Amino acid sequence: MDKIKILQFSIGNVHGGVTQYVLKNWEFIDKEKFQFDFVTLSKELDFAAELIRQGCRVYYLSCYAEENEEQFRREMNQILAEGYDAVHLHTNFWRSFIVEQLAIEHHIPKIIVHSHNSMVDIVDNELREAAIKVHKVRRQEFSESLATDFWACSELAADWLFGAKIPKERIKLLKNAIDVNQFSYDVHVRNEYRNKLGLANCFVLGHTGRFVYQKNHDFLIDVFYRISQTMPDARLILIGTGALEDGIRDKVHRYGIEDKVLFMGKRADVNHLLQAMDMFLLPSRFEGLPIVLVEAQASGIKCITSTHVTQEAGITDNIEFLRLEVSLWADKVIQNATIYSRTKVDDTITSAGYNIRLQIKELEILYS
Repeated sequence: MDKIKILQFSIGNVHGGVTQYVLKNWEFIDKEKFQFDFVTLSKELDFAAELIRQGCRVYYLSCYAEENEEQFRREMNQILAEGYDAVHLHTNFWRSFIVEQLAIEHHIPKIIVHSHNSMVDIVDNELREAAIKVHKVRRQEFSESLATDFWACSELAADWLFGAKIPKERIKLLKNAIDVNQFSYDVHVRNEYRNKLGLANCFVLGHTGRFVYQKNHDFLIDVFYRISQTMPDARLILIGTGALEDGIRDKVHRYGIEDKVLFMGKRADVNHLLQAMDMFLLPSRFEGLPIVLVEAQASGIKCITSTHVTQEAGITDNIEFLRLEVSLWADKVIQNATIYSRTKVDDTITSAGYNIRLQIKELEILYS
């Protein structure tokens, strides 16, 4: 029996939420029945060799459609001509519908538009506002005729991308599921990593996320600086890379807290680093439904996130949603420093639908 061929559009080299979601689905899906190929607009993918070794094809586009539409169409037509049963478009905001239109022209049976976010992630205010205007115009132009399936990671993400153009009963909410076993609380790993990082006697706060406008690292550093004035043994672990990292390093330097903030870069052991933390902070300006918050909760850790994050992300009792006020966050961290008991929450995460070993079965049915 021929495999069902699915083209994933698109992933990036930085392990953001979309890329992480797609790669995790590929890891757990039945490879006897399904084939994933990938499109990227990144110049390179650090993990491309491994995907190719597993039998996937990786296509590199040379430009965005907005930069050179003719070239973009030519390259996408060549890719789609390889023949696919489905095109899965991972979308944060609307720019155009060119890929959808080309997929229709190539008679792709299943065209999936999947919403993963709830705002435009651009630092410059004018450029962001301009992109939002384009998004809203395109959203009004979007219609059911441009795709066969409409998915979203949360109701918030669905409203952002589809608005009233797609009936709610046609939108499928798919959980950003994780490998629960990988993140389950493990005191031995916790002690090992705290010792390895020199944090055995510290109160460790943590954050996972790209250094981009969306993740709001500026606010996070302000909060941590205030905490550090009251709690000298406080430390902050920052996992990730991104365009705004240098600016955040400068801010840490200006505050004189270089010895208290650990820039960890891109890591393959995020699950273990979460074990070393005492509390997880996610002050995002917007989100669809952050996978990192699912992972942090799965590790049994106390989480504080912003009210801009959907309440759907509240899976366990160890999470609070706060307004983005520095004093409010600092006080809450200090108050909660020692009053919660960390335990395994595997069953809670699984029963909420965030265990990928179960979620992948639903995805296989939808792809079929």
